[in-house]
Amino acid sequence: MRSDFVVLGASGTTGGLITEELVRRGRRVVLAGRNAARLARTAARFEAGAVSVLAVDLADPASLIAAAGAGRVLVNTVGPFARLAPPVVAACLDTGTAYLDLANERAAVRALLDRDAEARERDATLVTGAGFGPAATEALVLALLGTGVDATAVKVATAPHSAHDTEGVRGTVAEAMAEGATRYRAGELVRAPLGEGATTLTFGGAARTVIPVPVGDLEATREASGAPEVTAYAVPRGVGTDDGRSHAYAELTDADGRVHTAQLSTGEGFAFTTAVAVATATRLLDGPPPGAWTAARLLGAEPVASLPGTTIQLGR
Repeated sequence: MRSDFVVLGASGTTGGLITEELVRRGRRVVLAGRNAARLARTAARFEAGAVSVLAVDLADPASLIAAAGAGRVLVNTVGPFARLAPPVVAACLDTGTAYLDLANERAAVRALLDRDAEARERDATLVTGAGFGPAATEALVLALLGTGVDATAVKVATAPHSAHDTEGVRGTVAEAMAEGATRYRAGELVRAPLGEGATTLTFGGAARTVIPVPVGDLEATREASGAPEVTAYAVPRGVGTDDGRSHAYAELTDADGRVHTAQLSTGEGFAFTTAVAVATATRLLDGPPPGAWTAARLLGAEPVASLPGTTIQLGR
């Protein structure tokens, strides 16, 4: 019998946090990953029978098929996602397993969203962007769109506070940032050297210097708003927040030139990512609609705003 969830990368920081919350909720979880010894140490933290362990060779399609087939939902926490996620997605499609990842690389989010027609044809559900960046900013965009704003230009920005600095996150960021500064202009993706286009935005109670970055927020925002002009900003890596909280910002300009803003404030970034991932994974057990989604678009703005310690404020 299939377990409820397979957590790929369960011995890592984020995978471990997600597993802990799923087990706390009484779910059956398979701990999957490349290192059997690390998985065994992770499993030892739980009561006997709460989890099972499955070693996976990410380069072996048969091994990935076995992992995907072990659960109803596979939660992929192993990056860089642009490079490592496609064969995992393929295994989920072949086994009829719902797929969820935490990608925040622009290319990875775009690649999964581009599989929407394929997913619908196969009656499958694929979800990306279940992390602080895409989920926080897209929830703000969705909240503003819900007030009737018809956006012609959108800016989003993030300033996370993170309690962990993991090797996996560093590697994913390094690969993503090699793409340089990216944004949408007149509906077309344009690139510039990283750091070009820096600006100052005031959100989370402070004026923050931010730079355009090739993150999943860019594609999630473009998908949600349909605006031809979209830029996703972030504070430079290593620049934390003064208040120990994580903040996100969205600014929509309508056809009349009016600017509409929204801000999100939450706690530590890994905790928010865990909450988004668990909420989305749980939603995937309940007969989700087929297609390729971002986590925030599948959940909606209100459920994101209701996550522990999270507030959304709309402005003008």
